[in-house]
Amino acid sequence: MPKAKTDLDLWMKEALDAPGNDELSISVPLHVLFGEAVDVARFHKAYWKPEVKDGKVVRRGLEMAASKNKKGNALTAKTGEEILSLQRAAVEAGTCYLLAVDPKKASPFERGQLVLDEITATLEWLFDDGVEDENDARLAKLGQAHAGDPSTADALALALDDYAALAAPQREAMDGLGGFDVAMLDEAAELAAALRAHPTQSAALGEKAREALVVRNKVIGLLSARISTVRAAARFVFRDRPEIVREATSTYERRRRAEAKRRAKKVDAPARL
Repeated sequence: MPKAKTDLDLWMKEALDAPGNDELSISVPLHVLFGEAVDVARFHKAYWKPEVKDGKVVRRGLEMAASKNKKGNALTAKTGEEILSLQRAAVEAGTCYLLAVDPKKASPFERGQLVLDEITATLEWLFDDGVEDENDARLAKLGQAHAGDPSTADALALALDDYAALAAPQREAMDGLGGFDVAMLDEAAELAAALRAHPTQSAALGEKAREALVVRNKVIGLLSARISTVRAAARFVFRDRPEIVREATSTYERRRRAEAKRRAKKVDAPARL
């Protein structure tokens, strides 16, 4: 019997034919994207059809934004199902990539993202002590400076250097805080140097690993594009219902923006006499 096709098999051709470079360009961590994909697919299913009572539309539906003439990632009744399928395909592609990587030639990119997240989270917890001081101001400025960073090796290297420098005087206080491994502060500098030495994520990979990475990134690109399509349609269709639009937006991004605003307000607030 022929082997049943996986979700990755189903999307392989479209992914490889997709325009653009092979670099991964997303604004949230992968695990967040995969989780939000499920939420957006659920939103699509719940709000696809308009709500009608007594022959009158009392709540619009996403299908009202579907257009046969719209090019690119057009919204359809199947978009939600496609998002779930692409999420499964992306997870499968990620596993294939990891299995293809030679540990001795592995890119420092993923590790660098993890270390940066750990340092940032620990600093935020350490400095959130109810006292506004220079540390809060410096952390807020770093957050603003790196808020729009692209997903590139150079940007990640700079962020690692900046946050490690801010954390250096807090080394003793951070050691073990919330399970933080203080050795990551030293590792941050090593990862930054490695990232600059190999400016592209695939520079140090073998041929099979590079091919697997391209597939993974392309599939994630398709997934991200369809999520964006649903969110854009939600903003348009439910422009008079912000509470519904909010259901489709990224909780991760909202929290990050809220935290940046909160810290910015603390920094700008006049000192009490």
